[in-house]
Amino acid sequence: MLANHCPFCEAKTNFGNTCDSCRGRHFLDGAISCVPYAQPLIRSLIHSWKYNGVAHVTEYLARFVGLSLNRARQSAQRMQAPILATGIGKQALRSLADTPALLRGEPILLEPIPLHPKREKERGFNQSLLLAQRLAGAGASWRLSRSLSRTKKTAAQATLSGTDRRTNIAAAFELSDPEAVSGQHVVLVDDVITTGSTADALAQLLKEAGSISVWALTIAYGHPAHA
Repeated sequence: MLANHCPFCEAKTNFGNTCDSCRGRHFLDGAISCVPYAQPLIRSLIHSWKYNGVAHVTEYLARFVGLSLNRARQSAQRMQAPILATGIGKQALRSLADTPALLRGEPILLEPIPLHPKREKERGFNQSLLLAQRLAGAGASWRLSRSLSRTKKTAAQATLSGTDRRTNIAAAFELSDPEAVSGQHVVLVDDVITTGSTADALAQLLKEAGSISVWALTIAYGHPAHA
């Protein structure tokens, strides 16, 4: 079951869109997340993947995300069919606008959340990159992009509160190739989204470079209200 709430305030939305109230304060358009992080099996798999170096888990998690996206596309089509059948009015246009490009079959840039080089060396791999690589191979219109880099080694986000996460992440990233993301729908790929502070900081960089939309795609969501 995909998350159907705003990634910042928990207000109910169709596909995990950022709600109208939060849209003016944030850059991220929404987050597609497949399952609560509190789900024991997923939590165990992600922990083994990230912290125990079990890289082969990537294939299973990528399949899980792919199946979840297929179900979400079917759900979006069923929801929109009666609206679109009445003609392209305001409600139909809003329904299409709210649907992530990832679920509309449009060309997508998959951008993995970058790790600082030192942390990636310690871990042996960037789990977000491994996931993005698998997903890019599964979608004909999905392309892998690596235009983002982390230039500041920050404290691990999992250990911090929401306010501290936002302070921790400020000025931690750089966009190396603005032209590559300009005019593109970008999807940030990560394992878990919690408060959305990392994805929002990256969305700001991408939007300032001209990206049309920026969504997060994660295996799990671990917002405090769902922990």
